[in-house]
Amino acid sequence: MEREGGQAVKDSPAFIYVHAFNGIVRVESIDTAKHIDGNPEWKHVATINPHVVLESILRASIKERNQIIKHLLT
Repeated sequence: MEREGGQAVKDSPAFIYVHAFNGIVRVESIDTAKHIDGNPEWKHVATINPHVVLESILRASIKERNQIIKHLLT
């Protein structure tokens, strides 16, 4: 676990949503996701470990990076 402000930080999932009409992407914590889930305007497309995904994106080539992002949003 990493430390943030003296507190232990555990990996929290991130919930990725895409707006049904305009394609806006939002990434939410579990607390906010509970309020969005089931709303027909927002399509849940992925649940991720943000640390793992960010590391994958940062280590990837440009082509691989684009594939990772495309995969997350479909």
